[in-house]
Amino acid sequence: MAAQIPPPPNAQVLSLVSALSQTENHDLHVQAIRAKDEALSSSPSSYGNLCAQLALLLVGCNHPEQMLHQIDRSSLDGWRQANQSVALRLESDPMQWIPFGQMGGLILKNALLRPPIQPTGRPLSLSSEDATRLKETMIFGLSLDRPELYNVVSSIIATTSVSVDGVQPFMHISQWPELMPILLQNIHNALNSSNLSSLNGSLTTVRKMMEDGPSEIPVMALDSIVPLLLRLFQATDENIKVAALQSIVACLASGMVPSSLVIHFSDYFTGLSHLASDESAKVKKWVCRSINTILELHTHYLQPHMGSLCQFMLQATVLQPSQADDIVAVEASEFWLLFATLDETRLTSDMMDIVEKLLPNLIPILLNNIVYSEEQRIEILAQNEVDLEMKESMKPIFHNSKQKHDGQSNMDSEDDSDDDGWDEDDNEWNLRKYSGASLDSLSNLYGAGPILPALLPALQQGLSSGDAWTQEASILALGAIAEGCHEEMNAHVGELYPFLINLLSAPETPQSLPQLKSICAWTIGRYAAWAVDQVQTGAQGHLLAQVTEVLLKRLEDRNRKVQIACGSALGVVIETSGDLLLPYLEHICPPLVSAMSRYQGRSLVIIFDTLGIMADSCGPAIGEHELPAMYVPTMLHVLNTILLNNPSDQTLLPLMESLASVALACGMNFQPYALETLEDAMCVIEQVQLALATADKVTEEEADPIVCATDLIDGLCEGLGNNFIPLVASSNRYGQHFVSVLHSLCKYQAVGVRISALALLGDIARNAPSLIEPGLSELLREAISNIEPTQHEMHSSLANNAVWAIGEICVQCGSNSSPFEPFAPVLMQQLIVLLMGNGDGRVSSVPGLAENAAACVGRLAVLNTSFVAPELPRFLLGWCDGISKVLDPTERRDAFTGFCKALYANPQAIQQCGVNVADVISSILFAIISWHIPPETNTEQVDFLTGDYGFQPFPPSEAEIGLQLAKLMKDIKASVGPDVWGSTQAQLPVNVRRLLQKAYDL
Repeated sequence: MAAQIPPPPNAQVLSLVSALSQTENHDLHVQAIRAKDEALSSSPSSYGNLCAQLALLLVGCNHPEQMLHQIDRSSLDGWRQANQSVALRLESDPMQWIPFGQMGGLILKNALLRPPIQPTGRPLSLSSEDATRLKETMIFGLSLDRPELYNVVSSIIATTSVSVDGVQPFMHISQWPELMPILLQNIHNALNSSNLSSLNGSLTTVRKMMEDGPSEIPVMALDSIVPLLLRLFQATDENIKVAALQSIVACLASGMVPSSLVIHFSDYFTGLSHLASDESAKVKKWVCRSINTILELHTHYLQPHMGSLCQFMLQATVLQPSQADDIVAVEASEFWLLFATLDETRLTSDMMDIVEKLLPNLIPILLNNIVYSEEQRIEILAQNEVDLEMKESMKPIFHNSKQKHDGQSNMDSEDDSDDDGWDEDDNEWNLRKYSGASLDSLSNLYGAGPILPALLPALQQGLSSGDAWTQEASILALGAIAEGCHEEMNAHVGELYPFLINLLSAPETPQSLPQLKSICAWTIGRYAAWAVDQVQTGAQGHLLAQVTEVLLKRLEDRNRKVQIACGSALGVVIETSGDLLLPYLEHICPPLVSAMSRYQGRSLVIIFDTLGIMADSCGPAIGEHELPAMYVPTMLHVLNTILLNNPSDQTLLPLMESLASVALACGMNFQPYALETLEDAMCVIEQVQLALATADKVTEEEADPIVCATDLIDGLCEGLGNNFIPLVASSNRYGQHFVSVLHSLCKYQAVGVRISALALLGDIARNAPSLIEPGLSELLREAISNIEPTQHEMHSSLANNAVWAIGEICVQCGSNSSPFEPFAPVLMQQLIVLLMGNGDGRVSSVPGLAENAAACVGRLAVLNTSFVAPELPRFLLGWCDGISKVLDPTERRDAFTGFCKALYANPQAIQQCGVNVADVISSILFAIISWHIPPETNTEQVDFLTGDYGFQPFPPSEAEIGLQLAKLMKDIKASVGPDVWGSTQAQLPVNVRRLLQKAYDL
């Protein structure tokens, strides 16, 4: 049955949209916005009526030449009189009705998704009757033939029908049972006749529903859609084929694979194969996107077709001169990156073999794609000229809060400057970036064997080319394979390194290409380990000095990309070289200081990063003699200048990060600058807290300056040790309020601030404990509140730092347990959950958290055994597992000392754990034998229990705790009797029995 044609819109909505469209008349536009808001919010009926009228306007504009004839005469006259300019424009050019109706539709969509809030606090929503009226109009809108209009109709249907927030409950698909049958029927009718009137709108709606919420679509409807979409692969219209491809990709990208697609996967691949030869670049792009999505998320479906798909992707990776752009090659290049970075559990040997056979053809293609296109070269050369004069704007910078003993490497949390070789100024992944990253990842996956034979001849040709752009691409490729092919490239780097140094050190001329110098610097950094090896072996004793001198000299370059690349490469060289660069520190600092006074934006940030790396890598040496006087005053001058002019300047973040590293490395030699640094950091905290005081919710990014300033204070505390106490006292401005500020940070709403504040609390407890005595009770309360089980899975670093800080406070309390007495019961319950789980059998999976909890419990037991011993049966097994993993020597010693005290205070706990006594004793023994495993040993790779005997004697430096543990084991043996001890020994691995006999005479 044909849908009934909706009536035309009324004069009210025509006048409203007319006024809203006149943005050039500011006052009228503001009045119109206010009128719209009042009409939507005045009552539910007014809201429903305006939504209905906006929908009528949207669909009515499909026939613009008939609009004026359809509208009621009296409404038309009133509208013309009130909106003369808009009416005249629409009468003189009826096609203007299309954007007019489109605007009405977008207002409707916004009103539905962001409805007015009622006095009750709940958003307005359409009544059942109003929703029915609107749905009928939207269904009619599927048959519109103007893309500008049916796209808006489709967007409204999709966003409201599969919305998970339920903002329009009567528009949801669960309350719209006729929606999917109508969409399916419209697509089915179009496939079986030449009537395409409703196909575009219906297909667009299906695509958007797949993108917005495929899980909301009923399973039967989803299974019915797939075969129809596969049939649309045979359509002649480009847009229909693309929409069908996009719909299935959206479903697959959400992680869903409808059962009908599983059944028809062979047909799906056949369809993709058919479309792979389509003349449309847009269709080919989405064929590639489809294959990429399956490879990344549903790899096992692709494996049987891997050979033919790889052949197609190889051809698609070739940049075709006939194509207007590189959209196909970009998608195809991503395929190789996705393949090379797949989880090893999904990479089969057959897949590896198939791609390896293609490498001789693929690698030259990737190398060619790295070369900038002619259009890109023109843009780059123009930008190079602009960069010499333009002040650089800063991208957002995000700071990672300080973490204490989380059991993880910090590598994943830091910026990876290794990507800078193919990292453009924007974040868009393009053909060059995908190709460079694919080459890098493939070399890491396969190694030099399959990569170099295909790459080296092309590299040699490119490096000797007289074209600077070809040279630049070849040097990037050389850097890309540095990690995956490093051993085999050692034979060639001896010739390549001088070549790169000469290119980088060549004088700057008007003809110089900054991108060539930038990529040379990046590649020099990628091979820094080779240069270090040359120095260490004596082959080229002065190579590091030569490289450092060239990079420092190029910091004077006027081009910011060269500045950034050389600064980054210098940081890599310093980090890789470590102590080898100590003799050159006096020569490194002055150019960095000079750059600080000239640079801005990202170039300046790189200098701060380099100084921080220098502090972390060279340690206390950067604070010796007159070195701090060379660079610290300039850093503080920049800090004060920024604070004075713009406290929200994001350059503050890396500057304070760098200063924190410098303060820590310099230690007592930082004292001349410590007071100014402390007051600057406190000033940042004060200013940002004031600026955010009225905000309902503070985002982590907004609070980042507080985090960095807190970490800077922490660096001062760790560096100065007990001298941090007189430092704080010497501050007239902040000395008296320091503890109260610390307390406010420990309960700040932004999680990152609390993470850093708790790290600072722990370091103060360790280095300057008397400082926090006046507020110890409040600080303990806040620390304990941050280890609630509801928080630690979501904010692992928060709980880690809280537990660690509490443990440090325990140590400083010595034998005075009174500060902990009000909190011990609650604290123990929190720690038991971390060690044993919260009753559902799940122990915390957060790295390092169980170990921190185990150390903290041990320190509590040392402080007062009665805090721990009564509850021992509940967590003894988890405690044994946790203390065996504690790595810090001091924390390990404290943990086992408390362990012994608690067991002696409650020896019955061994029989009360609810499991076999022999198993409990085994857990205790396994914890103790962890002392005999050599440091830095990967116990997952080395079998200490049944393999070759590899246990070492108990560390001589820890003889005291060793004697305590030996006595504990003998006492346990005596207390349980020979039968239990015998059964315990019988279940121990042979190497453990040998260790107990050899080391403890057990």
